[in-house]
Formats: sequence, structure tokens, C-alpha cells
Amino acid sequence: MAFTIQSLQFQPYRLAFQKPFQTALGILTHREGFVIEICDRNNRIGLGEAAPLDGFGMESLAETEKILKEAQRSLINIEIKNLCDIENLLTKYHHTPAAKHGIELALIHLLSQDQSLSVSQLLANFFSSKVRDQVLINAVIGVVAPELAANKAKEYIDLGYRCLKLKVGMQDFEADRQRVEAVRSQVDKIDQDIQIRIDANQGWSVINAIANLKKLEPFQIEYVEQPVIASDLSGMAKVRRSQSILVAADESVNNLAQLQQVINAQAADIIILKPMALGGIITAYRAAAIAFKAGLDVVVTTTIDSAIARQAAYDLAAALPIKRACGLATGHLLAEKQLEST
Repeated sequence: MAFTIQSLQFQPYRLAFQKPFQTALGILTHREGFVIEICDRNNRIGLGEAAPLDGFGMESLAETEKILKEAQRSLINIEIKNLCDIENLLTKYHHTPAAKHGIELALIHLLSQDQSLSVSQLLANFFSSKVRDQVLINAVIGVVAPELAANKAKEYIDLGYRCLKLKVGMQDFEADRQRVEAVRSQVDKIDQDIQIRIDANQGWSVINAIANLKKLEPFQIEYVEQPVIASDLSGMAKVRRSQSILVAADESVNNLAQLQQVINAQAADIIILKPMALGGIITAYRAAAIAFKAGLDVVVTTTIDSAIARQAAYDLAAALPIKRACGLATGHLLAEKQLEST
């Protein structure tokens, strides 16, 4: 079975956040990107999404558009038989991961239709793994007042979430600490087994990270994401050794070479995989395999994308033996009804 690419079209989108979303990296007010449609000779359409995001080693939006325009010319009339064909075809887009993610995803959608398989089953077959029936998902609480954070925690728990991620890493650590304490207190009233994890988004120095995490140890934190600047792997390793909370690498892992550097430096216990930043779900799966082989855990998250890329991240997570909750519940942060209905 195979299909032949007939056309590639793409349209820009801009989605506002329901409310400005504050992290240690800054305040996010909108997401921009491109929805990609690749049509084959049987008039089937595969959908992809290319949405670069600052801080994760991706190209600019203008560069994404340039690559998509190039792909409109160069990919026509190419035959695709399997995932290996897709992977080999897109190696030239290695340095523009968001564009590569979008094109790859559209081609994978076409291949899944051609082979009458789900995307997750297509991945599982290719990598000789199994598709899981259930993927655990965490909810996200931004930089808000402690009382609001506690209320949000109760709302999410009432909706069935068993894991909550809190944004920290701001200059005012005491506000971070109070937010974590308020959520822990709320969780303990309901179910002490609900996990709390925190994400500092590179917001702390090594010295402050160690001191802050020691102060947060009593709140039973599952792990801390990217406590220090992404390039300081020796500093991350020091943070990891100096306190008891597990350390997860996020912005430090934007490609397979960086993943290997994190492993070599013993800088993390957990690897956060963002398919958009890694250039697609095939590379993300390969990254997961490398991390597992090194004895590390893996969590799949989005880059707060639209429904197209979020579904792809879910499909990836479903094809991996991940036990921890994944960061896939970000759709409510965006005002995206118009995009999803197109």
C-alpha cells in the first residue's frame, strides 16, 4: 500500500489565550502557526500543524512559512509507503523542527488512512510497541494567587485529574511557595495520592534552585521541570544531587544530541518530550526510546498547540510505555473553537 503526494496547502492561524498565561519565561497572550493540508491522488487529506514557540530552539514563524512554501514545490509526486519513507524524506528539514513537525504529521495522517490504522497504532507497529488504552493527563495551574490556585486545583480534581502542574520560578519565591502550599493543602483534603509537580521554566539560579527546592520538599513534589537555565547541564546535575525532588529536563532537550548531553551529564531523572520542538512524533518516539534505555522516565507534553498537534502528542503518548501523567490538557487555555470547526 502507498500514496502519492498531490498538493500541499497551508493557512496561518493566530489563537488568543483565554487569559494571559504567565510563566518564568514571560507572559503568553497568543499562539501563532500554520495548519497544513496535504492531499494525495485519491483526494484524501492529511492535517498537520507547524507552530514554533520561543524558548524551545525552534525556527521563527517567517522561517516556518519559507520552508512550507519550499515544500509545496519539492514534495509533489513523491510516493510514500511507510513511516521510514516519511522520516527519510524530511531529514532536510532538521533545522526547522516546527515546519518538519507539521509536514510529517500531515503525511502520517495520510499514511494512517492508507493503511486503515490509527496514528498511535501506526507508530506502535513501526517501533514494535503496544498501544495503551489509557493515557494519564495532568492539569496546569499558572502563576496565580494561592487562593485561586487552590480553587483551580479543586476544579481540576472534580473533573477527574490526578496530577496537577504548577508554574513557579518567579522572582518572588515566597509567592511560589505559598501557591504550592495552598494546592497541597487543598489536595490533602481530597486525596493525598494526587500528584503535584512544578515547572520553573529556567527561572532559578543553581544556588536558588537548591535552596528553594529544599523548602518545597515537605509538599511532596513529584518532580521539578527545568529548574535552571537549559544550557547549564552541570548546574542541573548539581541541583539533582543536592536535594530530594526529581529533576525533569524540558527546554534542555530540543533534539537527540541535546538529549544525549543531558544523559551524559546525569542532569535529569525525567525527560520532557515536546513533539513540536523535536520536529515530529517519529523523532520524539526515538528520543523516548533513548531515554528509557538510559534508565530515565519520559513525559510527553504539548507546546500549548491547537487540537491538531495536541492529538498527535496524545497519539505518541499512547504508543509509549509511559506511567506518569502527560501534559496534554492545554486546549482550555486557548480560544480555539473557530480553528477546531474548520
